[in-house]
Amino acid sequence: MTSARPRFAAVPPLLIGALLGFIAGYFAAGGARPSAAAPAKAAAPASTGISDLEKAVEKDPQNPKALQALGNGYYDLGDWEHAADAYERARRKNTGDANLLSDLGVAYRNLGEFKKAATLFRKAREANPDHWQSLLNLVLLETFDRRDGAAAQKELEELRRRFPEIPNMDRLQEQVAKIRG
Repeated sequence: MTSARPRFAAVPPLLIGALLGFIAGYFAAGGARPSAAAPAKAAAPASTGISDLEKAVEKDPQNPKALQALGNGYYDLGDWEHAADAYERARRKNTGDANLLSDLGVAYRNLGEFKKAATLFRKAREANPDHWQSLLNLVLLETFDRRDGAAAQKELEELRRRFPEIPNMDRLQEQVAKIRG
């Protein structure tokens, strides 16, 4: 397994770059939940991809990878209901995938089901304690959606302790401090 490590040496900088973009966009939107409607421009070309994914699931409805891929397709479109449905079906087949649990949590977050989302982010952390995305998602949920300053602070401290390389934590700390008032 250690020989695979150099192949993925570029992954952490890419993930951190993606995270920077996510956090910047999140703050630019004022921490608001994205709308459930997908942009019209993106819907047309993506619909072909979705229909291909749906066909793959029809051929093998028990395939968790196909279900997760379908969930990812709906996720990318911002179709949170369909994403949650596909992820839930994949979860029944593969309960310990931290990425799946975290993505399902994001879908529920965007549907306004914050308690389910928090539970899923915590389950993702149990499945993989090094899954920083689920911990960050939990901080964002507690900060912007639940507006629970104490919980957000606790999770942010854990994020800072475990993953100090994550950028913009000072800005996130400012948002938590505002809530704690």
